[in-house]
Amino acid sequence: MEFSAELAGIASILLNPISLLWILFGTFVGLVFGALPGLSATMGVALVIPFTFTLEPVIAISMLIGVYIGGIAGGAVSAILINIPGTPSSVVTTIDGYPMARKGQAPRALGWAAFASGWGSIVSWLLLITIAPLLAKICTGFGSPEYAALAFFGLSIIAAVSGDSISKGVIAGLVGVSLSFCGIDPIWGNTRFTFGSVNLMGGISTVAALIGLYSIPSILSSCLDKDNRKIDSKDLTIKNIVPPFRDQWKRKVNIIRSSLIGTFIGIIPATGGNIAAFLAYDQAKRFSKEPETFGKGNPDGIIASEASNNGVCGGALIPMLTLGIPGDSVTAVLLGGLMIHGISPGPQLFSENPDFIAGIFTSVFVATIFMVLIQVFGIKIFTKTLNVPVNYLSGILVVLSLVGSFAIRQNFFDVMLTLGFGLIGFFMSKGGFPAAPVVLGLVLGSMFEGEFRRAVKLGGGSPMIFLQRPVALIIILLAIAIIISSAVKSRRGRKKEA
Repeated sequence: MEFSAELAGIASILLNPISLLWILFGTFVGLVFGALPGLSATMGVALVIPFTFTLEPVIAISMLIGVYIGGIAGGAVSAILINIPGTPSSVVTTIDGYPMARKGQAPRALGWAAFASGWGSIVSWLLLITIAPLLAKICTGFGSPEYAALAFFGLSIIAAVSGDSISKGVIAGLVGVSLSFCGIDPIWGNTRFTFGSVNLMGGISTVAALIGLYSIPSILSSCLDKDNRKIDSKDLTIKNIVPPFRDQWKRKVNIIRSSLIGTFIGIIPATGGNIAAFLAYDQAKRFSKEPETFGKGNPDGIIASEASNNGVCGGALIPMLTLGIPGDSVTAVLLGGLMIHGISPGPQLFSENPDFIAGIFTSVFVATIFMVLIQVFGIKIFTKTLNVPVNYLSGILVVLSLVGSFAIRQNFFDVMLTLGFGLIGFFMSKGGFPAAPVVLGLVLGSMFEGEFRRAVKLGGGSPMIFLQRPVALIIILLAIAIIISSAVKSRRGRKKEA
């Protein structure tokens, strides 16, 4: 009986043209929201929910999942073409994606991003349909010690995203961590470093900082650069866009490893694609035979970033569907969409509504296929942005960036914050200081501080609690090993250059 219900759920998606059209529409909207700086998959899902009120629940949630998958993948478009991450999770994509675009390999970079995103979603989808309840039970058992250890692990990979100078990367990372202290103390509730401003009580907006550090410096640099690369329409062939299967197979280990990292991070509540992308990039660089080419246009950097942040999509759905706990901000909005349609997530959902679950699982796969196809056939349109005169393109990007920074919290202060970070980012780029460690420190600094202090409080004021939690201890030991390894490699590199 249950098997026939599952078949009915699959058929309700695959054999229903209306369902497929709504998923296609959702995926396209998600890609647009992901590609525009300042907008996000979360905002896209929230704005599309009203369109689902008259739809059947399975079609409605399927369309929202299409927005989710498309929104996460779409961030790579602007990250590669104009060095402005469309979403926080595509920050890492700029590290190797934009250098490839500067070399005239934008179609190839976008092709790798599309297929890596596709493979990341497929791997997470396979785990979603096979071991979802088991993985959710393991990862939702995480407490403050495990979260603190995970944040520490994330901070330990600053060296991997620091470019040629680890010391400058560490300084930039410390700046980001320092900025994360602004706002309300996570334990005692008193204000810190707000300088009497009500606008800083909620902390520094990550999106405002992200847009400022990447968008404004990139726009200023393009205005000063006299050698802006143009894309010849002859380069926009399927051969140049779609990575050969042979090359994809050659990089299978990186694809699978990054996808699994993304899925695992997605399952853990309150994490997200930006953490997954940084971790996957670090591992890709660490196991690469040519680590020195990372940051200079290595496709493996794009693969690691995009496979991991789309792997988060399937991973974040696991705790949402099995336990009713959202894995990230997008699934938190999706959870609201489920409630609106009278669906209560949890273990009983799998036994009482197997047709609905089968339909949702099928929609994840369908949305992934649509996402890849739209990106591949839309690359000819995307790359035309590089042929727009710089004075027009720069003006449009400035407006989009400032509107995006305002739209998140509806606060004009964030616009001023974006401009301030833009000037800082511009001078940082001229001084050789990377922006990625600042973002990493800002995102993980507050998480590490809050969870570390909570863990110590749980341990009765003693940090020995981290030694009593096996998972936290293993993560900390891995982080220490990474720090030591990075220091040794840096020292050997300096000796070799000398």
